[in-house]
Amino acid sequence: MRKLILLMLLLCAVIASGCSENVPPKEDAKNAATAAVQEKKDISFIVYRAASDGSEKLLPEKITMKDNGKSLPENALIALVTTKPQDAKMDDVVPIGTKVRSLKIEQDGTAYADFTRELAKKGQGSYGEMMLCYAITNTLTEFPEIKRVQILIEGKKAITLSGHMDIEDPLTRNTTLL
Repeated sequence: MRKLILLMLLLCAVIASGCSENVPPKEDAKNAATAAVQEKKDISFIVYRAASDGSEKLLPEKITMKDNGKSLPENALIALVTTKPQDAKMDDVVPIGTKVRSLKIEQDGTAYADFTRELAKKGQGSYGEMMLCYAITNTLTEFPEIKRVQILIEGKKAITLSGHMDIEDPLTRNTTLL
């Protein structure tokens, strides 16, 4: 009889420990994580693209994407490099294969935009180089915390991208192209 009572008490203890309300079932935790991912908000920003008619103009293009946890300026720079223009009036001046390595914004308003070596594509003309440099600069200076942009290639200051424009010092917004 004593063994039966001990067995019943042990069984009750096991059942009671499995009914705790403080421990959510694994399925509920998984559903909560999935819901958090699905609730990512849309973010929007402006990138600048060269006019396809060859005029020395940069045209604004609004980009909307899901928030990926990166800063708006970094997302804008990545979008400029990785997306194609949605309007036939715009040209993509970013050399194929270019990637953003990093974006660092200093307290003084200088943004250091670091790209892979593909950005410094050889053979690009003066028009293409100017439009590329100012597409980057004007895109980033859309954000109030950025006043000037230093273009880096593989972590180092570039003197020029293809021999036509001096980019050794940080560039400021060029409103004459807008």
